[in-house]
Amino acid sequence: MSKCLWSPLVLLLVHSAVLCISAENATEGLQDVTLAAILPLTNTDYAWAWPRVAPALHRAVQRVNSDPWLLPGLKLCLVHGSSENRDGFCSDSMAPLVAVDLKLSHDPWAFIGPGCDYSSSPVARFTTHWEVPMVTAGARAFGFKDYAAVTNTGPTHKKLGEFGMRIQETFGWHRHALLIFSDKKDTNDDRPCYFAVEGLYQLFGEHNITIRDHIIEADSVNYKTVVQEVRENGRVVYLCCPWDILRTLMVQFWKEGMSLEEYVFFFIDLFAEGMGGHGPVRPWYRGDQDDYAAQQAFRSVKVLTYLEPQNPQYLQFVETLKSDAKKMFNFTIEDSLYNLIAGGFYDGVMLYSQALNETLSEQRGRGWESGKFQRPKQDVVTRRMWNRTLPGVLGLVEMDEFGDRQMDFAMWDMTDVDSGEFQVVCVYNGSMKQLVVQSGRSFQWPGGAPPPDVPECGFKNDNAACLARTVSMHQMVAIVICFVFVIIVTVTVFIYREDTARPRMKHGWMDV
Repeated sequence: MSKCLWSPLVLLLVHSAVLCISAENATEGLQDVTLAAILPLTNTDYAWAWPRVAPALHRAVQRVNSDPWLLPGLKLCLVHGSSENRDGFCSDSMAPLVAVDLKLSHDPWAFIGPGCDYSSSPVARFTTHWEVPMVTAGARAFGFKDYAAVTNTGPTHKKLGEFGMRIQETFGWHRHALLIFSDKKDTNDDRPCYFAVEGLYQLFGEHNITIRDHIIEADSVNYKTVVQEVRENGRVVYLCCPWDILRTLMVQFWKEGMSLEEYVFFFIDLFAEGMGGHGPVRPWYRGDQDDYAAQQAFRSVKVLTYLEPQNPQYLQFVETLKSDAKKMFNFTIEDSLYNLIAGGFYDGVMLYSQALNETLSEQRGRGWESGKFQRPKQDVVTRRMWNRTLPGVLGLVEMDEFGDRQMDFAMWDMTDVDSGEFQVVCVYNGSMKQLVVQSGRSFQWPGGAPPPDVPECGFKNDNAACLARTVSMHQMVAIVICFVFVIIVTVTVFIYREDTARPRMKHGWMDV
């Protein structure tokens, strides 16, 4: 074997940390059902990093293995391979190599993860080809709907698109939307904003809404250009970028004297990373000279995030997650919406186990070979996970017919214009596909009502109907010139008549 072929295998050995666990009280002689997790090993900036998710996966495996009615005669076994490259970032080359390595060495019944979109794409292609289920709470990009093996028990950008579509319909915006997002030309960047707005782009397009998109490079933003883009092409604007870029942009709007009551800006901060901290939530506040302008401009901003579950099961799950992560990895998990992802992976293992149990129950009493269950062929287990509902730690696990979980979202608004405090004004119920306004709260519109998505006279004042009833500048100049001309002619005629009358008067007086 050549040296160039050995290198990837060496890397696989470095990045594939293998760990097989089962319940403490598991008995010997049970048939193993191996689950292969492919997740980032060390980079905890990812919501699906192994130290964040592994405790939840371990708990799920232990729960399944300790339940005598769930997968009797079997025990789940978990192995892990890292999707990180040498620099600690998700890699679209490392993840499929790890998947192949795990397939050859462990022949798993299902893959858990990956989480990053670019890492997940090649693995999804492999698992679809192998006819092995892939269960994840990452891989949020819209395009994963095309992979037959993928089941997503976490939030997806397709559901974000459905949320955005409901916003459009609720406020009567059926014609136009502007999407602004930051993007990096970096091989280590997973392009979160690009994929986030993709869901909006696809759903809006399916409903015949005209879409204008504008890309900003996070390292070199020309704010005046962005303001000009919004002025000429948008009134209902969806933005995804770092918080500091949003604030600087809104301050620029204010400084240029734009009528912000004619605009609404929906800022996408799915994990609510700018809405935390102690005390009132004021994402515009920095304690600098631009605070006043930022507060005034943020009256036109509404923030879109995931909705944190409040059911007792989730609250207890998070406490257990924190404790286990500290014991297993000496890693401190904070209270954040990142914990939704761990909950999604937990629910994914439970959903898979239930679907597998139902499938294998049809084998009991028949189809045994050497006293072992035969692994289900094709996509039988995957299809059993779709279009169904069961309890989960995040609430109901309600899967649609395409293998995506229904997800709830929150919309934040500035409820106190004096203090600039933001609160959750309404929530989006993914199951009902409805916006539900929170009790005692209402949307704040600087103009008193939602602005139209297209100005009455068009973005460039070129609406034909508007022009028909509006005097243009050229027409105004022509009218003024004609008016002046009439005055000049009138005065000239008057002076001429006066001058011709005087000699006759003088001549008549002399005759007397």
